[in-house]
Amino acid sequence: MKTGYQIGEVSKITGISKDTLHFYIKSGLITPDYINPENHYNYFSRWNMYQLDIITTCRRLGIPLEKVRQILSSRDNDKVVGLLMEYQQEALRLSRYYQQVAEDIDWYGKENEHIKANSSDTSIRMEYRDAEVVIAGSQKREDASYHANLQEVLQQEMRDKHFIRRAYGYFLDIAHVKQNQLLKRREYVKLPDQDYSHIHPDHLYTLPSGEYAIFTACIRDEETDFSPLLNWLEEHGFTTDFIVAEELGFQLFKYIHQYYCEIRAHLVK
Repeated sequence: MKTGYQIGEVSKITGISKDTLHFYIKSGLITPDYINPENHYNYFSRWNMYQLDIITTCRRLGIPLEKVRQILSSRDNDKVVGLLMEYQQEALRLSRYYQQVAEDIDWYGKENEHIKANSSDTSIRMEYRDAEVVIAGSQKREDASYHANLQEVLQQEMRDKHFIRRAYGYFLDIAHVKQNQLLKRREYVKLPDQDYSHIHPDHLYTLPSGEYAIFTACIRDEETDFSPLLNWLEEHGFTTDFIVAEELGFQLFKYIHQYYCEIRAHLVK
């Protein structure tokens, strides 16, 4: 004798798929009020239908299943309100998080456009730059591990900060540049807010102020042509005591065989 609604009927009435209903049963979120001992069919009572309505409402609010389980077991509206208020704080936190994600994605798109717009300008110009503080990796490993050294610093110093907005750069070996060779000695990163109060002083480095010769270089297979810079320095009577290469824009996937950097050579007359 029929004593409720079978899963197929419940699915048609509620719009909840059979697979989802089976999942709710298997996870213990809901227990059909009657199981036929002969054929083992599950039958949902009117109370079960109310439970499903509560579950559906909570899921539409994005409430996790464990919190839904607490709401179902409480059967007390004051307690339900309390549980919902607890989740409200988490929802607000997630809202702020996803707003940050949306802004980061927009920023990343602009970085990509910046790379495309500026990669073709290889002319050398002279500009004054103010001193700038950056987070620099240590030099405790061999030169080839400069990226690992910086990542270790960031992991230690920035456990509570989640962001993608940053600019990477490299300290270049001047002797190799003069031989038209690219050799990265150390890596640094700049953050958008420039708030480094929480960073240990040992991990901070100040890029010097002064006049710089600046140009865009295409790095192919970790090689580039410095001859335009070297010729410019000789022509204008300058030497350099400090050279950095800063990536033209942030890329989650670095083009290993080709990417662009802004080369800045600090000028000494």
